[in-house]
Amino acid sequence: MSKNPDERRILGELLEVEKHEDSMICSMVKLIETNQKLGEKINRLTWIMLVLTWITLIISIPNTLATFFGIPKVSEMLKVEIIATSMIISIILPVTVLLFVGSDLRKMLKRSRDERTA
Repeated sequence: MSKNPDERRILGELLEVEKHEDSMICSMVKLIETNQKLGEKINRLTWIMLVLTWITLIISIPNTLATFFGIPKVSEMLKVEIIATSMIISIILPVTVLLFVGSDLRKMLKRSRDERTA
C-alpha cells in the first residue's frame, strides 16, 4: 500500500467511523440490558402492588361492615348471629374471588414473562 496522504486520510476516517459504530453497538447492548432489568423490577413492583391491593380489599369490606354494625341503633336491631355471619361472609367472599382472579393474573404474568425471555 502506498503512503499517499489521501489514502492515509481515508483510512483514518474509516477507522474513526468503525470506532464510532463499535461504541454505538456497545451502547445499544447496554441499553437492552438496562431495559430488561427495568422490566424485571416493574414486574416485581406489579406483584407487590397486586398483593397490597388484595390485602386492602380483604380488610376493607369487613371493616366497613364492622363500622356499620358498630352504630348503636343498627346493632340493637340485628342479632349477634346475623352480624357474625355477615362478617364471616364478607371475609370469605373477597378471598375466594381474589384467589380465582389472582390465579388468572399469575398465569398472564407468567406468560408475558416467558414470552420476553423466549
